[in-house]
Amino acid sequence: MKSLGAKFSDTQLLKLKDVSEVVGIDGSKISRAALRLGLNQIQAMASRDLDKAKELVLINDARSR
Repeated sequence: MKSLGAKFSDTQLLKLKDVSEVVGIDGSKISRAALRLGLNQIQAMASRDLDKAKELVLINDARSR
């Protein structure tokens, strides 16, 4: 596997750590699953409405900073 090199906000890192502790699974596995789930959601929305998919991405990017 290759490293993505993405940067995460402190809030995202804390949330990742919390979910990892609650579920009892390594943070890397949680983040890979979250990325896959999120990409699937974006892809599904883009197949229905590309503008809404773009809006979803941009709004959530702003919220995650």
